[in-house]
Amino acid sequence: MHAPAPRPDHQLTRRRTIGIGAAGIAALAVGLPRLSGQAAAQDATPEATPQPAPTWDEVDALMAAAAPQPQFLAAEIVDGKPVLLHGLNENDVGPIGSSFKFYVLGALAQQVASGTLDWEQIVKIEEAHKSVPGGDLRYVADGSPFTMRYLAERMMQKSDNTATDTMIYLVGRERAEAMLSTLGHHDPSLNIPLLTTREFAFLKLARTQEENDAYFAASVAERRQILANVIDKMPYSLLADDSQEKPIDINRLEWLASRMDLANAVTWLHAESLKDGLKPVAEVIALETQLKFKGAVWPYVGFKGGSELGVLSGTWLMERNDGRFFILSTGFANPDAGIDLQSAAAAMEAGVAALAEAS
Repeated sequence: MHAPAPRPDHQLTRRRTIGIGAAGIAALAVGLPRLSGQAAAQDATPEATPQPAPTWDEVDALMAAAAPQPQFLAAEIVDGKPVLLHGLNENDVGPIGSSFKFYVLGALAQQVASGTLDWEQIVKIEEAHKSVPGGDLRYVADGSPFTMRYLAERMMQKSDNTATDTMIYLVGRERAEAMLSTLGHHDPSLNIPLLTTREFAFLKLARTQEENDAYFAASVAERRQILANVIDKMPYSLLADDSQEKPIDINRLEWLASRMDLANAVTWLHAESLKDGLKPVAEVIALETQLKFKGAVWPYVGFKGGSELGVLSGTWLMERNDGRFFILSTGFANPDAGIDLQSAAAAMEAGVAALAEAS
């Protein structure tokens, strides 16, 4: 895959994500908050003696220090499949936040390939699809026109939730759900009905525990009716409450997958991006890399993360300078408190460093 030209460095350019709680609700269903770890120290001492690559045991220790429910996967794409190099709870199901947008992007790619959609077609923003942060498209006037590609870029680079919900309604919720299976999710039923980010926020912040218990006890058909007849009709003003101080039901009220599921997803997207007309798939996921990557080592990096209070997820598709493609996927969950971001960043960076020297 030869997506955007190699850069000297791949680096986070998006502004810091604000956490939930007294600061507000901006971390709901968005990409990763700005991470800080070993990279800054390395940049400050460029003449330092290179350190040996961390061992997988060291990576595991860093993962465990960041959250009580860690998940880690390092894999190489070989013959169109992710081959595991190292894993920690890689088959466990956990919350993935906005990483679910890989599946929405897959639905867009599939419909472009079939001729149903086009990257340059005009799509209008509707009031009913405006969501909470991240992203600024919620501020545009109703009916504002954008190309589908631009909205896909906003969805993946800025984790814009209004762009995301617009794309879900464009492809159709059930078609987006079908992509879970197509992209290799081991149990698509965990995410059906597939929540829009706006529905997710209403369920998290504007419903009682008893109401949500009833939602999850209902059948899929009944849940669809609750979404259509109750949740989708709730006023946007209900999302103004910013009183959340601890994680809310992150192992149930979330988008759920294993690290292996996400490895399967990016492997599928990588293969699709090589087909005629689908190069934008590789390009839109390369607009945001979150961590810093040396362009001389990693000429291509694609990424999607996700976070809310108690959840941090990141998955990278990386081409190494020898032409081999690797996947790094990390997940952190804490049902009782926020994630230790410094430890999480260190674990992610250690994973990248280990893959840089993987034989």
